[in-house]
Amino acid sequence: MQLTQNDAFHKVETKYPEINKAILQNLDTVIKIRRDLRQHPELSFEEKRTSSIVANYLREWGYEVQEGVGGTGVVGILKGRNPGKVMGLRADMDALPMDDEISAAYKSINEGIAHTCGHDVHTSNLLGVAKVFSELGLEKGTLKLIFQPAEEIGQGAKAMIDEGVLVNPKMDLLAGLHVAPILDVGEFSLVNSTYDCAAVDIFELVIEGKGGHAAHPHRAIDAVMISAQVLVAMQQIVSRQVDPLKPVVLSFGQIVGGTKGNILPNSVTINGTVRTLDPDVRDQVPESMEKIARGIAESFGGKAHLDYQRVTSSMSTDEHAKNDFSELVTELFGEDSMHWVTPSMGGEDFAEYSKLVPSLFFRLGTRSSEETDYSIHHPKFDIDEEAIRYGMTLFSVLSYKFLNE
Repeated sequence: MQLTQNDAFHKVETKYPEINKAILQNLDTVIKIRRDLRQHPELSFEEKRTSSIVANYLREWGYEVQEGVGGTGVVGILKGRNPGKVMGLRADMDALPMDDEISAAYKSINEGIAHTCGHDVHTSNLLGVAKVFSELGLEKGTLKLIFQPAEEIGQGAKAMIDEGVLVNPKMDLLAGLHVAPILDVGEFSLVNSTYDCAAVDIFELVIEGKGGHAAHPHRAIDAVMISAQVLVAMQQIVSRQVDPLKPVVLSFGQIVGGTKGNILPNSVTINGTVRTLDPDVRDQVPESMEKIARGIAESFGGKAHLDYQRVTSSMSTDEHAKNDFSELVTELFGEDSMHWVTPSMGGEDFAEYSKLVPSLFFRLGTRSSEETDYSIHHPKFDIDEEAIRYGMTLFSVLSYKFLNE
């Protein structure tokens, strides 16, 4: 039976009273930080104000601080009284290039920039955990906090890894979370598969023809019609060339070509994305795209040029860590609070860490009303801030248990 909101933290209070007390004492401050970050969002690799706030708090609370890691990233390290394992926790800091349409007082004041993916929650939540352990201290081991830039463009994790974030000290486990408005406050989810989420690739396909008057198509090479043939044919990659048990998404989000309805353009540019879980499928798709595009274009007298870029890998996290986390959630909040779900075809550059260090990644429920039921990346996305208490609790208890047991 799922615990009610009133007694949801009874087991936390009983088993981890000091952690629970520290969280409650600092929760209002963490929520204020979250609202400030929501009001002042910053784009990828431009998180200067955010990273400055993070670094200042960490220094004030006694952490060793590294700034400018991977551009605007911040690392905070807290060492225990005795040597032991190293627990890593990660939060991303960047916002999205879109409008904020919530009605709350903490609505973004930066026009065209909004924390509609919840990174303000991730950052403030991790700062809350930092404050908890600054007060309680560590009996043994080391806590390493990673505040990462540029997740939204899939480049922040790689940038921090390139500048040594995974060493000095090397982590034994790294955990991350993401807000999930498809889950109620007090609910959590893990993926019941080898891959947690998809690899993200992007592409630009240019179809070259020969422009002309629309009334005389035989004197031109119609790049628009070639593009139409290519787009339809490429979906056969998904339905006929890839094992149906291995998910793949091939989507076209932008088509640009022409200036007027009676003018056949010289070229058409198509932009899109590919999402895959299996690395072999990831290798297969661009090869097939190239063959189809060139074959069709050349058969009509045109040309095709494919610029294909890999952004982030598919994420595969540690099975033992998943099981331990599931047991912890069940122990503290009841069986109904833990959900095992299928992989997401969305991307997350936490995957770059997961390839190199044992990792855990879970979803944190944030929904409680109509106002908090909007999906991430929606201009009205917002959370029930009670979710932050759950996030701080799970990160704190998970870290405590890992370092001490």
